[in-house]
Amino acid sequence: MLARYLIVDWPQFFAAIFLLLTPGSLFYRSKKIRYREISREWDDHLVRVLAHGLHAIDLVRAALGTWLLLEALPVERDAHGLAKYTPLFVQGLVQILAVWLQTVTCPEPEHANAPFAFVIGLLLAGSSPAIAAFACALALPLTMGARTPGAFFPLLGLTHLVAGYFFKEEGGLLGLGFGAIAAMVPFVWALLFRRELVIAYRAGRLSEDQPLDPLR
Repeated sequence: MLARYLIVDWPQFFAAIFLLLTPGSLFYRSKKIRYREISREWDDHLVRVLAHGLHAIDLVRAALGTWLLLEALPVERDAHGLAKYTPLFVQGLVQILAVWLQTVTCPEPEHANAPFAFVIGLLLAGSSPAIAAFACALALPLTMGARTPGAFFPLLGLTHLVAGYFFKEEGGLLGLGFGAIAAMVPFVWALLFRRELVIAYRAGRLSEDQPLDPLR
């Protein structure tokens, strides 16, 4: 009975796995790339972070990978019980694992990545763009007002779930719940294991006598 309803498009599934489970830190290997703790002041560095093209790549690959994942494991309308929920659980677990891998694979010892762009891309494709945009529009000002950048992840997860409750049918809340958990992973990991969240940016021209922005 399960095989009747559980249809997997394997090429799309493996493409999604490659895009989502490849650690972003593999691409952040350059002498021009620096890391900065997100808890520090950002007046002189925000432009450099936003101009870093790899963050845009993270957003796109997370969105494309999530879209492929959902297409590869569709939820059949006529399915019931285990056959109905198995695709949702697989989709959710892959998304949570993907964000965890982006977080923990940090080149800086005792630190963890803050995958802002990756998480936003994952939620954009994991639900309707309206839900994700509404969640970001709520979470961003709340985070800036509290001056705690790391809180963006749990706030985004919670607002995403609340927005989904109002904009989507109740049956879709399980999938939204997995997305919310995935969004909270960086914050929870950093809190439990006492890691400072960092973000990569492209350094400017360095002088020999004044190195640019050490982590500590």
